[in-house]
This record gives sequence, structure tokens and C-alpha cells, in this order.
Amino acid sequence: MTRLFKDTIIPWVFKWEGTVYENDPNDAGGATKYGIDQRSHPSVNIKNLTAEEATDIYWSEYWIKFACDHMDWPMNFIFFNCCVNCGFSRAHKILKLSGDNGSKFIKEQEAFYKRLVDQKPSTKIYLKGWLNRTKDLRKVCVLS
Repeated sequence: MTRLFKDTIIPWVFKWEGTVYENDPNDAGGATKYGIDQRSHPSVNIKNLTAEEATDIYWSEYWIKFACDHMDWPMNFIFFNCCVNCGFSRAHKILKLSGDNGSKFIKEQEAFYKRLVDQKPSTKIYLKGWLNRTKDLRKVCVLS
């Protein structure tokens, strides 16, 4: 596990995903902690998940599995964040649309969130948080 991942990326993800157990009935992922959801991880005891275990999941099931380690900074972080928040399939589609342009990628991700709210109005409660997250990501990655 790289220092960048452990010291920069994971604390940022935990800041946005939260570090406490939540079971929001409006969240399609079900129960979550550190952003790790029960639906995608049925064999994990989400309620008792530790930060170290969550970090290991993000490293192996996201960073390595989705080849973020083969991307340059900041695209690796931008793509990883989208995989965490939107899923790999959506992140891959956005990557195809934006190429290797981090600013364009984030704009496409924000457009996806807005379309999602239009298609599924119940998700509107999450829109402000999603957009604040991408705004913060731009700051961390020094993108305009």
C-alpha cells in the first residue's frame, strides 16, 4: 500500500464517506461504514468494520482491482473516488468520455449526478453532498 493512498486518499475518502455505522433506508447500498456498503460486501460485518479493514478493502477491491495504481496523479484519485461513489461501471464510462482530463472527468461526474436526480428525484437529498465532494476533490487535486 502506498503512502499517498494511506496518508492522503483514505483520510479524504473517510471524511466524505463517514466513519460511523449508518443504515439509511434511502441508501441503495444498505448499511455502510467508512463508505463500505453491506450490499456489495455481504460477508463483511459492516457494523464492526475497522478503519484498517476498510482501508484494505479500498486498496484491494478498488485501487488495485480497477488499476488506479497504473494511472498518473491526480487521475488515479479522481477515478478511484468515482469508483467508490458511483461504481466502476459508471466511472469507466465517465473516463471514456473525458479521456485523461481530470477537470472534464469531474464535470461529467457532476452531470451524471444531476441526471440521476432528474431520473430519480428521491436522490435529490444527496445532490448537495455529491457536488460538495467533487468541489473538494478539485481543490485537493488542484484543478480549476
